[in-house]
Amino acid sequence: MSVEPNHVQEVENSWKKVAALGVENVGVLLFKNIFTIAPEALELFSFRNEPNLYDSLTLKAHGVNVVNTVGKAVAGLREFYTLVPALAALGERHVEYGILEPHYDVVGKALLMTLEQGLGDAFTPQVKEAWSIVYEAVAVTMKGDHYKK
Repeated sequence: MSVEPNHVQEVENSWKKVAALGVENVGVLLFKNIFTIAPEALELFSFRNEPNLYDSLTLKAHGVNVVNTVGKAVAGLREFYTLVPALAALGERHVEYGILEPHYDVVGKALLMTLEQGLGDAFTPQVKEAWSIVYEAVAVTMKGDHYKK
């Protein structure tokens, strides 16, 4: 399924509401969801041994970075082709960090959970579908040929 204009509109509108919750809050919630789905993923991060994990300045900074990157991607969706080089480079860096192909599914699920928690009743089936389609396009672009067998 391809990203259609109505998907972009749903993502843009819902992102405004999520971003209004604060990038740090959304980032911490996203990582809570990632580690709920895949506790072993914590081992991939430098903040893995920090006490009070969700109060960690390092986790919060990384969460802010991730949420800001999502925001930049959302802002560029209407001209997705302009995002492709940056997403491909980001994907290449993630291979170097030890990110495996199945991790993209974990992040996708965690993102949807975060959106649902942040949007509440505004997380409609249309919003979920739009984010699922957009995230898949982003993930495919980031994975590129890095995981070809």
